[in-house]
Order: sequence, then structure tokens, then C-alpha cells
Amino acid sequence: MRFANSKLVFIVILLALVDSCTVLPQNYAPVTTNTPDIAKDNTKYHQVKKGDTLYAISLIYDINYQQLAQWNRIATPYTIEIDQKIRLSDPNLGNKPMHNHIDEEAQSKIKQIIVAATAENRISPQKKTVISLNNKPNLTDNPPYKSQPFNNIAEKNGSSPQKKSIISIDNTVMLKLNFQWPIKGKILKYFSPAHNKGIDIAGKTGQDVSAAEAGKVVYSGQGLIGYGNLLIIKHNNLYLSAYANNSQLLVTEGRTVDKGEVIAKAGQAQSNSAKSNQASLHFEIRKNGKPVNPLNFLPGK
Repeated sequence: MRFANSKLVFIVILLALVDSCTVLPQNYAPVTTNTPDIAKDNTKYHQVKKGDTLYAISLIYDINYQQLAQWNRIATPYTIEIDQKIRLSDPNLGNKPMHNHIDEEAQSKIKQIIVAATAENRISPQKKTVISLNNKPNLTDNPPYKSQPFNNIAEKNGSSPQKKSIISIDNTVMLKLNFQWPIKGKILKYFSPAHNKGIDIAGKTGQDVSAAEAGKVVYSGQGLIGYGNLLIIKHNNLYLSAYANNSQLLVTEGRTVDKGEVIAKAGQAQSNSAKSNQASLHFEIRKNGKPVNPLNFLPGK
């Protein structure tokens, strides 16, 4: 008991010292320049040009298109305008004011210690009670989680549903994706996060390029430098696939395509100057806007 009282006296003295720090002498005159601090805006933007779409911008900067839409308050169907500035970072990061009331924080902590110490003095030695300053909520008060029912989907002919890839574009039902090779040919260039965001597959000029999975065409054009004639297919809210350097595009934006459907004709890569006669397809798979190795998703040859 004597130790607890000594501890309490020490804390009270410490609190008094903190309070005394805020007392200023009579001749104190604060110096001020009356110039408020102005935070520098280091935010990066993309200025929309003709042919841009939110999906194409997400492909350039490796950012999920839904994240871009949220940061810029763009609602579906994600319509953007020429010269519009698209923010490329979270507006909530880096804009929170710093807490400068150090004395208040110190006093608050000391008061918490005092409360704990006085509470400890009131506890009977025969009945020890654990007191927590940061009480966790009682999990038993939370309502039980209700899982959404999952309806098994079977083909009309009675075959197993796992043998068919079924995709819901609006993501109400999302089953496992089963990608196939978009073109037959050997791999000329493998995936590298730093140097190649997909794989380059050898082909012949005019060779059919097929959709690797079912989905919706969200970009069809040649607005991205280095991609040539480009198609982007949205499979669900997580995955996109991109087909670049085509000689001809056969589907337009908004079109829903089936797995294996011919969507383009193979062409020559713009950067393939060393092999001027070698046509190839640049193929990418993106998860949450980030490029992933397509070989982890494609079946073995």
C-alpha cells in the first residue's frame, strides 16, 4: 500500500510539472509572421486525351480501374472527358493534419495512469481484478454473419459445371476462371515485372487471336503507346486480359465475348525491329490492376 501511495504522489507531481510548462513569463512576446503553412500538392494526375478510357489508364499505371474511379468519384459506366485530370493516388493519404497538442496528449496519458493507480488502490487484496484501459468489444454482441447462398450451375446436358467457365460481368456470381492460350506459338519473351508486363507469343501475320476467357470488351483501339492495336477484356471485378500489337481488331467496346471467340488478327510488335518479319501477340493478365505472370493461369502446352 505504501508503494502504491508513493507511486500516486509521484504521478501527481509529474502532472503538475507538465501543467507548469504551459505558464509563460509576463514579458513573453510570441513572434509570428502571419503566414500559414501551405502544403505542397505532389499529387500526380493523368490528363485525358482522345481515345483514353479509364481501363486504358489503369493499364498504363498498373492501378485497378475501380480504385481510379473511387479516387476521382467517377460512377459507372466510367465515362471520362478529354482534358479531364485523373488523380493517380488516394486523396485521403498525406492530407491528414498532424497533432501538435503534445501537452494535451501527455496529460491524457498521465491521467490514464492515475485512474489505473487509484483503481488498483480500491481493489481488495482478497479479490484481484484485471482492469483494461482499452476494453475490447464483446464479440458475442455482434450479429452472426450470414453467408450468401451459392446456386450450383449445371449445363443443360448434365455435365459437370467445373468443365465450363461461367463468368458474371457484374460480379454477382464469380466462378473460377479457366484461361486458354489466345494464340498458338512459342514464347518469344517471358514475363518480367520490371521489363515485360506479360508474355510475347510468336505467330503469323493475320493469325486468329482468341479471347482467353469470356468477358466484356472494355477497350478497343490504339491510344496506348507501345501497345499498337489493343483489346482489353474485363472478366470480373478482379481480372482483365490485354491483347496488344494486333494487325486488326474484330470486336468493339461494350461487346460481350465468349471464351475462344476470335477477337483480333495477329500483327507485328512495334518494338520488334530486330525480327521485322516475326509477328507476335503481347498478352497480359491483370489482377486488381497489377500485371501477373500469364503462365500461372494458362494450361501447359
